[in-house]
Amino acid sequence: MPQPLTLEICRQLTLLTRQLLGAGQPQVQTHVLAQGQVYRVAVVLEPIPADQINTVMQDYL
Repeated sequence: MPQPLTLEICRQLTLLTRQLLGAGQPQVQTHVLAQGQVYRVAVVLEPIPADQINTVMQDYL
């Protein structure tokens, strides 16, 4: 299992999610430059059905 994200990264992802949903873009692709390298970034926001929320939350405990 990958290492858990820091609280700051989770906060930034929440802000990005709000911005994307507010712009009506639940799926985006772009390129970014970081640490001297160009990266392809793809974000897909997939709603979790209400009956699966407990299962998903168990991953964080």
